[in-house]
Amino acid sequence: MVRHATLTLLLGLLLFPSASHAQFGSRATGNAIGWVEAPKGQGKWYVHWGYHRAEYGRTQLRLIGPGIDLTFHDLKATDMPAPFDPKVHLNPAAFTIPQFNARIGRRIKECSTYPGALWVSAGWDHLKYKVPHGIHSVSGNIQGSTYDQAPFDWAWRDYNFEHSDGMNFIRLAAERDWTFGKAARTRQTWDTANQKFRWGIQTAASLGMVLCATDVRWEGVRTKHYWHISGWGVSASTGLWLQWGRLRAMGRIQAGGINISNSRFLASRDLSGETPIAEGTEALLLDASSARHAMTFLEKGVTLAYTFGRKGGTGSDERIQISPSR
Repeated sequence: MVRHATLTLLLGLLLFPSASHAQFGSRATGNAIGWVEAPKGQGKWYVHWGYHRAEYGRTQLRLIGPGIDLTFHDLKATDMPAPFDPKVHLNPAAFTIPQFNARIGRRIKECSTYPGALWVSAGWDHLKYKVPHGIHSVSGNIQGSTYDQAPFDWAWRDYNFEHSDGMNFIRLAAERDWTFGKAARTRQTWDTANQKFRWGIQTAASLGMVLCATDVRWEGVRTKHYWHISGWGVSASTGLWLQWGRLRAMGRIQAGGINISNSRFLASRDLSGETPIAEGTEALLLDASSARHAMTFLEKGVTLAYTFGRKGGTGSDERIQISPSR
């Protein structure tokens, strides 16, 4: 009995290191069965921030209020870009004033047919929209005065309409990365820590709502509105990205359409302090006023992203498959 017990103990001591190595040596085991850890720059999540310029297609703008029903024809609005200013763009208290893009995304699938990944993301494009001052063609009526595609002097002292605090396109997106370069074809590029360079193309499709904060001047009186859910939008985008480690820079073009069916026009009280406070029936009529317009848009911008989310053990979605023969 003693000899059998001693033999069993010796066999256990000899086999334990091998069992321990099989359990904890996951990288070696993974290599043996055709799996390796994903690149360190290939995080589960990303956050990005950037700035853009926007262009808008021609549209009709309809303003509806007490005694007012006026439609602007063939209107070509502009964006409201802010020139680069370190006191604004690099100031934590002011960097959200210019037209910006902000998103957070989650990688949900590594694609094998062609190198890359599928992401879902949420965020918003802080667009701005302004009706330019000048002579516009309008139809409708103002307090009994009728216009039929007649010229209307939209003079800056008396009239203004802009979504200057944001025509915010808050959207969900499905994104596809198409990775190029050596890193897309062979894992050896990632075997050493200093090989972190990647580049590729991103395509995306988006759907979301539009939140407007409208600033209006009508017959010399300013009305500045709170943010308000005003409509919806769809878009598609493509961009070229360059990644070093966890940082990714991208130049992107986004095109789509926005339908604003209920942005603010006049009001019984507002943020500017210039609007005379109204009450009763007059207040109800003013607060029921609205502006309606739909337009196409083209947005061109640059963003800087940071990928993260691979701390701790490697999850099943954080591995890439290689040929077992390698």
